[in-house]
Amino acid sequence: MSWRRFPDQLAVSTHMQLTGTTRELGLLLGFTILFPIGILFFLNVLIVPALRVQVLIGTIMMETALLNVNVLAQAIGGDKQTKLFDLFVSLPISPAVYALSIALSILPFSLASAVVTLGVAIVAFHVVITPFTLAALVGGFVLVWGSTLGVGFLIGVLGRSPRQINSMAQLVGILLTFFVPVFYPASILPLPLRVVAYGWPLTWGAQFLVAVVNGPASTLAISGAVLVGFVVAWFALIGSGIRWRER
Repeated sequence: MSWRRFPDQLAVSTHMQLTGTTRELGLLLGFTILFPIGILFFLNVLIVPALRVQVLIGTIMMETALLNVNVLAQAIGGDKQTKLFDLFVSLPISPAVYALSIALSILPFSLASAVVTLGVAIVAFHVVITPFTLAALVGGFVLVWGSTLGVGFLIGVLGRSPRQINSMAQLVGILLTFFVPVFYPASILPLPLRVVAYGWPLTWGAQFLVAVVNGPASTLAISGAVLVGFVVAWFALIGSGIRWRER
């Protein structure tokens, strides 16, 4: 594949995916915004003020897991069922074009959900976030978004049927949300579990976004570098064509 044609192919593919996603706008917004905000209100009653930012970031990480992992995988499963996946496989394009176009069609809803959640935290819970910090958080969220793309893609391409893909996506989404230290600092975990937790991008994503608000700069730099590594690794794996033209 010629990388000079990559932007044009990505634009066309993203337009196709976004058209289908927009039809489900109300359902996507309702699920990805209202549900995490409900969790945020619930957890705010239980936590000490010092952990309020951590819980806020954990809520945003939940949105990331639900969308980038669950919806991306299920979108691929749906394309397999309708044979649209076969159409993309037959085209002279990289699987990275296909995966990224689906993810880009979901990104506006992810960003909308994150911004609304941040707004609720500022108004209802009096979390102090300056305009500069808000812009940095949105940029950081895009980086976290990129670091999780490969998880949903692998579930989608490795799954044998839409039902199996849906079950796997929900299981992994729950594991990534509730069994990864995003609502609490990774430092409170026993050492063996901490080592396992640092194998997931959302752990680094939570550390990165908390550091955007509270610091320190060293944590911000290390977490950001690891997230960039995840992005590069996932795109290398997706671009390699794993299970792309296998039958």
